Amino acid sequence: MRIHNLEIIERDNDLQIRSLVEYKEKAQYLWYAVDKRCKQYITTEKMDAFVVGLLLMAMRHKEDMEIDGPISEKLYHNLNNGYMHILREVIPSLHIVNILPKSLDGGKSYHCLDGVGTGFSGGVDSFCTIVDYLINNKLANYRITHLLFTNVGSHGEWDEAKARNLFNQRYDMLKPIAQEMGLEFIKVDSNLSEILQFDFLQSHSTRNLSTVLLFQKLFSKYYYSGGARYKDLFIGPSHDIAYSEPATVLLLSTETLECISVGSQYSRVEKTMKVSELESSYRWLNVCWWPVTKATNCSVCPKCCRTLLTLEIIGKLEKYKSVFNLDKYRKVRNSYVRYVLRNKNNPFHREMLEYAKKVEFRFSFANVFLAYVSRFFFPLPLEQGLRKMLPNSAKQRIRFAIKKAGIGRCLFRDFLGRHS
Repeated sequence: MRIHNLEIIERDNDLQIRSLVEYKEKAQYLWYAVDKRCKQYITTEKMDAFVVGLLLMAMRHKEDMEIDGPISEKLYHNLNNGYMHILREVIPSLHIVNILPKSLDGGKSYHCLDGVGTGFSGGVDSFCTIVDYLINNKLANYRITHLLFTNVGSHGEWDEAKARNLFNQRYDMLKPIAQEMGLEFIKVDSNLSEILQFDFLQSHSTRNLSTVLLFQKLFSKYYYSGGARYKDLFIGPSHDIAYSEPATVLLLSTETLECISVGSQYSRVEKTMKVSELESSYRWLNVCWWPVTKATNCSVCPKCCRTLLTLEIIGKLEKYKSVFNLDKYRKVRNSYVRYVLRNKNNPFHREMLEYAKKVEFRFSFANVFLAYVSRFFFPLPLEQGLRKMLPNSAKQRIRFAIKKAGIGRCLFRDFLGRHS
């Protein structure tokens, strides 16, 4: 793989930073696009963003990375001595490759404005980070100053046009809360997802932090909202890179940028409880991961159901009636409860059930009984085996078909793969 030097293209409404990438006898531009007002923040002196963004693809195809420009010396050290090795533990099919930059940058080629950033999607994890590092923060140097919103896979991976449309809708929907908080809300579009074609759950921190590395003239600290609690962390084969993030996120730091994994001290239930004390979350909470055409919570997907059931257990469900369709949720609630009860080893399910027991929240006898009986008719090893037989592309297309048909069967959808 060869990554050519950066090109800066000024268009009518934005600035596109791109590099021609040669791999597997192909040539294609990888690009990131930002508003022109962000030009002063973009780090053009080195190619860190492109190296991190394309690393998984190079490791998958076993291609060394020849880079026509400089990269950070610290990042170069971390990728070679830690990051790639952890990635290979998480995804055993990957290979260690050589990273061959033209030169190394010690961080003295530009000035950093000492901004503090975090990604903001309106979800539980990002809201919790806002509570900790903006609302309740007591340390001036750790106070969030900017929010980042990126299009690198979370809005859909199989239809570029629909994903970009949803990305733009979600950004427009969340702009008012960023204004309420008095924070600049930076939008970053990219074609990384179309080039990478990699399972999003196994690559989301790599993708998202590649965009952060574009802004080393702005950020001295960046909080990456972790999705797993410390007691559930491990380094090993996993469907979700979140379980190793406290070890990996820091390794994508440079001489001037510290990447910090935050939030793993809390369970998802504890995060939801913290967020539910924030009045603005009643109007802006957005957890849905179904790549639909409208930037709203579908209220029936596994991620929506997990959040709604948690809110129900902690007694805050009705406060979120303006951002969820509670009637839709109630139609699928029982099937989702049964799925949670029969999949107690899932860390998110386990902590939810632990808290329900603690506060004496009772599930109906019918749901408990049917969850127990279903194990005999469709045992988990059989379910997991059938799920592994389906390629990711087939599972994704089936999910789209289910969503389009309006079928609210959480059990069936989760059979196709759990969303975190």
